[in-house]
Amino acid sequence: MLEGFIFRTMKFSDFYATALSTGLVTAVVFILVGAGAAFAWVLSYAQVPQQILGMIGIAEMGQYGVLFVISVAFFVGCMFVDPIVVILILVPIFAPVVNNVGLDPVLVGTIITLQVAIGSATPPFGCDIFTAIAIFKRPYIEVVKGTPPFIFILLSVAVALAFFPQIALFLRDVAFR
Repeated sequence: MLEGFIFRTMKFSDFYATALSTGLVTAVVFILVGAGAAFAWVLSYAQVPQQILGMIGIAEMGQYGVLFVISVAFFVGCMFVDPIVVILILVPIFAPVVNNVGLDPVLVGTIITLQVAIGSATPPFGCDIFTAIAIFKRPYIEVVKGTPPFIFILLSVAVALAFFPQIALFLRDVAFR
C-alpha cells in the first residue's frame, strides 16, 4: 500500500502480481510448516529423538554441553532447511532436556534464535543467501564471499551468551523483579 499510495512507485496493475507472488511464497512456507509438523509428530511418536539424545548422552552433559548440542543442531539444520521447519522439529525434542538440566528457557530461546540466524546465512543452502541473491541480483559466489565476517561475529555472540547468560537475561530480570 505504501508503494502505491504514498511513494507512488507501483501502478494499480502491479498490485495483483505482488499479491500473487506473496501468496505463492506464503503457501510454500505453510506447506513446509505442515510437512515439518507432520515429520516432527512421526519422529516423536517413534521416539527417535529420545533414542538419539540417549545415544549421545545428553542427559549427563550438563548445561554447557546441552547448549552446545542445541546450538549445533539448530545451526546445521538451518543450513539446509527453512528455519520454521527446523524450529518445529527440534524444539519439542530439546524442551524436556532443557528443563531437566535447569537451563533458563529465555536464554535457550535467545540462543536458538541466534543459531537460526547464523544457519540461515551459512552456505551451502542458507535461506538468507538465496534471499540476498534475489534481492540484490548478485551471483551466489559473490553473496557467499560476504558472509564470513557476519557469521564470525554472530558465533562470537553465541559463545558469549552461553558463558555470560546475563547478557540475554538482564533486561528481563530488571523488568520482572
